[in-house]
Parts: sequence; structure tokens; C-alpha cells
Amino acid sequence: MAKPFLLVDTNVIVAAVAEDHEHHAPSLDLFAEDPPYTLAVAAHCYAEAFTTLTRRGDHAPFHWPPGEAWAALESVAAATRLAGLSPAQTLEAVRDFAAAGHIGARVYDHLIAHAAQKAGAKVLVTWNVGHFRNAIEGLEIRTPTMVLAE
Repeated sequence: MAKPFLLVDTNVIVAAVAEDHEHHAPSLDLFAEDPPYTLAVAAHCYAEAFTTLTRRGDHAPFHWPPGEAWAALESVAAATRLAGLSPAQTLEAVRDFAAAGHIGARVYDHLIAHAAQKAGAKVLVTWNVGHFRNAIEGLEIRTPTMVLAE
């Protein structure tokens, strides 16, 4: 029987690699050796995670050097499959987001949900469950804690 296929949100990646993140332990546990599921990451999540880890300023929690951030993201990439949308699918998803009257940075969550659907993931794993509620019909939204409890 095939392993369940899960797509991981950016915030889970950041929590998994940043030891001082409040959700570090359960996020890191998702990436355990030989898990009972297959993990994937939407391609643009690596850009989002890199931005979060390397951002500077008073409200930036991590301030990692670029090389350290990239090395951490490479370790995630080694343990996951890469998922993504074609350029045409990306444009279509943004168009649908705009047509629904949505605005702002939540478009990135919309793209993650569409990447999960296109990749065939049945579960999207995130710490921001509310951001994805009703995102894609048939796509289950779970936290890492929920996945690990199964």
C-alpha cells in the first residue's frame, strides 16, 4: 500500500529548522527517518522560508546568515518531494484568488493549496489551519501534532 502523501506549509519548514521556534519539536518530528507518509513541499515555500529565516529588523525573529538558511532548507529538500505549479497554473490560481475578492499575501497560501492539489496530496500540514480552511475541496488541513498522533 502506498504511503499517504502530505504537503508541508512554509511555517512547518521554518519551525522544523529553527530550534528556538515554539513548534520546533513536532515540526522536526514530521521529518523523522522513514515516516509512514511521503512529504512534499511547494517550490515557492523555499523562497518564503528563506525570507523568514534571513529577514532583518526588529520584528524578524531569526536573522540567519544566507548560507545557514540555505543549508537548512537543503536538508528539508533532501527529505521531501518538490511540488509546484506550472506558470500557467500559477497565473490561473492568482486570477481565481483575485476573482474571489481576496487580497494580499494570503495569495501564497492559495498557491500552496493549489500546489498540494496538483501534486495529488490529500493532506496539507500547517500551523495556520485557519488560513487554509475551505481552500480546496477534499484537501484535509492538519497540524503536525495531528499528523503525528495518527
